[in-house]
Amino acid sequence: MGIGKMKKHREMLQHSVLRHHIPETLWFTHARALRMLRSYSTIFIKPNHGSGGNGIIRVNRVRNGYEVRCGLRRTRVGPASLYKTIQSYLQPSGQYLVQRGLRLAQYKGSIFDARIYMQKPNKKWEISGMAARVAAPRRFVTNYHKGGHGVQLNRVLSGLFKDRKKVNDTLRKITTISHHMARTINKRHAIRELGVDLGIEKNGRIWIIEANSKPGHMLFTQLPDKTPLHRIMKNKRLIRRRLMN
Repeated sequence: MGIGKMKKHREMLQHSVLRHHIPETLWFTHARALRMLRSYSTIFIKPNHGSGGNGIIRVNRVRNGYEVRCGLRRTRVGPASLYKTIQSYLQPSGQYLVQRGLRLAQYKGSIFDARIYMQKPNKKWEISGMAARVAAPRRFVTNYHKGGHGVQLNRVLSGLFKDRKKVNDTLRKITTISHHMARTINKRHAIRELGVDLGIEKNGRIWIIEANSKPGHMLFTQLPDKTPLHRIMKNKRLIRRRLMN
């Protein structure tokens, strides 16, 4: 089992730079979810050890109640039915987090986030690949296994900002945040790979969505430029060799 989301969240909160990019995140209780819904129009409820976008619940505040979504299922409920509806999606033995929703920017009508593939084949962390993960139609998660597809990040950001300086500034910030995340988590955990998922709002604000200690690389097979994929696979071989020695 990988490192739990809350553990990584708390470690990153201690970092002076990273804490400004972390959305409010708490252990899930119904009372905390309601309190968060008073402050934000959208919240997400996520399994602490989930991956691939599985088990994520989105709750939107709407007129006279709430809209609850999990996968492709969508239910509108009044305040009195919210608890029961959320509980119907939760695994009885699972731990869950509740997190404020983000107003992610869109690419061709679908939300996207940035996946940064970090690797440490030798002594230093390096970025092996960057891609935008674009959600499938009617999906609110961008994961590859939920129909998300990869697009070159530079292309998506260029469409979003229309300003080369803003694109370059955003890429610089993404690089800095990703390196801080990898080094921070690596202080307490013996990892050599990290999938960094960053949300970008229309105004350019960057948020940390997730840090995955067992990242998948299939997203990078979808990019026309295979250089990042080849780099990832080469570094995987180096890491494997290092661990065997």
